[in-house]
Amino acid sequence: MYYKESTKETPIVSLNPDKGVFLIDGNCESESPDEFFTEITNWINNYSRKPQETTTLTINLGGINISSSKYLLNIIYQLEALHKENFKVRIRWVYKNGEDGNYELGKDYNEMVSIPFEFIETVENFVSNI
Repeated sequence: MYYKESTKETPIVSLNPDKGVFLIDGNCESESPDEFFTEITNWINNYSRKPQETTTLTINLGGINISSSKYLLNIIYQLEALHKENFKVRIRWVYKNGEDGNYELGKDYNEMVSIPFEFIETVENFVSNI
């Protein structure tokens, strides 16, 4: 199990190898994301040696900067390698209603890989909109 609490600049990361359930949730806005993402990519490399039949990555970004977006794409490429070995891999891309930036980023990533993406729209401040 890999777990890292969120900060103002980094997301919560929960990677459960027993269930093949991965979560990246929060802001990816660190100006020096190398160390943060290197740990994750190394962990996924190890997981890829004995992955579950199905691996699901849920990504729910608050915000993301360019340097972090490259690392996130690298993680998606790592999972695509599993997909190409005939493991079932899904990416669940959560975006907020009205936030075209994160939705567009997910669409761009979706076009770069063969992994199926599921786009999940959430409504920000749902209760206050009623």
